[in-house]
Formats: sequence, C-alpha cells, structure tokens
Amino acid sequence: MEDSLLSGDEQITTGNLKQTPSWRLDFTAEMKNVSCMAAPMATVTVAQYLLPLISIMVAGHRGELQLSGVALATSFANVSGFSIMAGLVGALETLCGQAYGAKRYAKMGTYTYSAIASNVPICFLISIVWIYMEKLLISIGQDPEISKLAGSYAVWLIPALFAQAVQQPLTRFLQTQGLVIPLLYCALTTLLFYIPVCWTLVFTFGLGSNGAALAISLSYWFNVLILAVYVRFSSSCEKTRSFVSHDFVSGVKQFFHYGIPSAAMTCLEWWLFELLILSSGLLPNPKLETSVLSVCLTIGSLHYVIPMGIAASASTRISNELGAGNPKVARLAVFAGICLWLLKATICSTILFTFRNIFGYAFSNSKEVVDYVTELSHLLCLSFIVDGFSAVLGGVARGSGWQHIGAWANVVAYYLIGAPVGLFLGFWCHMNGKGLWIGVIFGSTAQGIILAIVTACMSWNEQAAKARKRIVVGTSSFGNGFA
Repeated sequence: MEDSLLSGDEQITTGNLKQTPSWRLDFTAEMKNVSCMAAPMATVTVAQYLLPLISIMVAGHRGELQLSGVALATSFANVSGFSIMAGLVGALETLCGQAYGAKRYAKMGTYTYSAIASNVPICFLISIVWIYMEKLLISIGQDPEISKLAGSYAVWLIPALFAQAVQQPLTRFLQTQGLVIPLLYCALTTLLFYIPVCWTLVFTFGLGSNGAALAISLSYWFNVLILAVYVRFSSSCEKTRSFVSHDFVSGVKQFFHYGIPSAAMTCLEWWLFELLILSSGLLPNPKLETSVLSVCLTIGSLHYVIPMGIAASASTRISNELGAGNPKVARLAVFAGICLWLLKATICSTILFTFRNIFGYAFSNSKEVVDYVTELSHLLCLSFIVDGFSAVLGGVARGSGWQHIGAWANVVAYYLIGAPVGLFLGFWCHMNGKGLWIGVIFGSTAQGIILAIVTACMSWNEQAAKARKRIVVGTSSFGNGFA
C-alpha cells in the first residue's frame, strides 16, 4: 500500500482512503463558531428592534396621520440620537474584543465604563434637539400636523436615549466575550415586558402614540437593569468587570479614537436611510409616500438585523483572534460570515417575494398603501442582498479596527453616489418613492464593493501585530494603511 503526504491544501492519501484537508476542517469549525454566535445575536437584535416596530404598527392602525407622525419621529430620533449611540460603541468591538483575545481582561471593564461615562453627556445635548423637534421639522418643510405629533412622541423617547447610553456598551461588553445567550434571554425578557406595558399605556390609559414611546423608554431601562445585574453577579464576568482607575482617561481617549470613526461609519449609512423618509415628506402626497417608505424601511431594517447578527459574530471572532495573535483564523471568520450572508439573503428574499401582496397589511389597512408597498417589493428583495453583504463587511471593519476606512467608504458610496441618484430619480424623473429607494440600492452596492476591495487587500498578519500593540502597549494610531 502506497502512502503519500501532500503539502499545502492538497489531501492526505493513504491507500484508497482520503482525509479531509485541514483548511476545510478549520473552515467548517469556524462556520460553526460564527453560526453559534450569529443566531442568538440576530435574535437579540430582532427583539430589540421589535419595540419601535410595534409602536409603528400600533400607530399605523390608528390612522395615516399617526403612522406618519410616529414614523417621522422614529426616523429623526434614529438620525440624531440612536444611530450615534450605536455607532460610538463600535469602538468596543475593536477594543474589548481584542483585549479579550489578548487575555487583558481588566481592560474590558475599563473600556466599558469609559464608554458609558462618555455617552451620557452626549445624551444631554441630543435631548435638547429632541425637545425642539417639532419646530425643526416644520422649518425644513414637513407637514405641521405630522411634525406636532412627531415632536410629542420624541419627548417621551428621551429616557430611552439615556438607557441606550448604558445598554449599548453593556451589550458589546458581553458580546465580545461570546456571552450571547445571556443577551438573548435579556432581550426576550425585555420584549415580553414591553408588550403588556405598551398595551396598558396606549389603550388602558389612553396615551396613544405617546404611550408607546413611554413603553419603549421603560423597557430599555428594564433591559439595562437586568444586564447590569448579570454583569455584577455572574461568575462569567468576574475577571472582566473590574475597573482600573489609572487606565480610565486612556480608555476614554481610545474610545473616542475608534468611536468617532465608528459612529461616522454607522451614522452615514443610517442617516441616508432616514433621509429617505424625510425626503418623502417633500414629495406630492406626502402622507402616502411617508407611510409607504416608512413601511419599506421598517421591513428592510427588520431584515437588516439578521446580517447585523452575523456581522456582530464575525466582528467578535475576528477581534478575539487578532488579539490572540491568530490572523489565519480571523481570515476564516470573514469567509464564514460571507457564506452565512449568502444563505440568509437567499432565504429572506424568497420569502419576501412570495408574500409580497400581503405583508403590507401588517402595517396599514389602507389598500392604497398596501398596493404601493407591493410595487416596491422587488426593490426590497434587492436591498436584502446588497445591504447584508455590506453589513457583514462592516463587522469585519469594526473587529479589525479600521472603522475610519469604512467611514470614508460610506461617504463615497452613499453621499457621492446613492443620494444624488435617489434625489435625481425621485424628484427630477418623478419616480417619487421608488426613485429614492433605487438611490439607496446604488449606495449600498457601491459600499459593498469598496469594503470588499479593502478586505481583500488586508494583511492579516499586520492586523494581528497592530491589535497587540493597541491592547498590550496601549497605543492607537491610524498610521499607514489599516489601523
């Protein structure tokens, strides 16, 4: 019997028996690792997203004006507040993730406390903007009735903003340690808490849409409470919840160093989608256009949480392995995330296209609204594909620490390509909401292409070396190439 040992990616042959190549075994293992984290994280994101989604659905069944007002308020709140909170904590995906991989556990607690302390003052500034939301919306040409309802709704959302300043860092703190099951339980518990509270405030106490906003605020703080209890008393966080006071100032500096480009990366993308809703208010028949595009954006955002779960998983795996000095495994995590995205995109697009004639009824009883949503369904399917690809590569950027490149990619993709195309088609070509949505698809496609090129050109050995320097030595510099 002839025995032969082949090098590289070739198979090992012994007689007639062939063993699976090591790269395939490694990739299969990494697919399992990413999948085991992605499924719970996607569920967590869905559960968190359902809170404002249910509010929009409740408003939609109370009339077109209520739907438009809540959708506009949610859009403005996302643009000016929630997107900033979610974007800034992207720094923790780099810092906490790589610190955990490098076994610098004490730094994780310090980074997290630094993030919370940095977020709270920002919330006070944002709250001032929300208090004057009604006047701001009217000043940019929005309908006065819709603006009044939106302004009132936003005021009741202010406590939710402060809750996010704490909830987002705690979520990243647990996520980067792979503690996704506790996050899952907390998110589902919060959702179960929200549903009866929302019903009671909206219908029993007659607070209407403002009751839904208050229910969101109470639920977010409820989530903060149970997350904080878990972090404080769980043995899983015993090493990582510690706080090193002399590293606090350094932690704040590093948080903003990566948090600002991370926020820009997230906000520039988020803002364009929300600009879609604001622009729809300037189209002919603004109530119909705003209602329909808010429904489409809500559906698109609900789908988006699935690739965001994959992106969070890939980001955690990449940052952990770079911090541990395993660049080859980090590279495998990228391919695993992309493979999961392909599977997800195929399934979700097929389901949406199959039920394109009926899903609009979940948000409105108006046949005009439902028919318009059906007309845009094929564009939504295309959005599912390109948005998911960009989301996964965005997770690669956060895990690696080159958020600044992702931010510039978004400037080019969305504001030099997507926005001009959308405005041209929507207003000058009179395609209205359909034209605006086509512009967003152009932007998402360009973003995915740019991020794919950057990822393909990345030196993973260099990224691992920079991760060690960033965490162990405590320096952070953009330097040359990827930071």
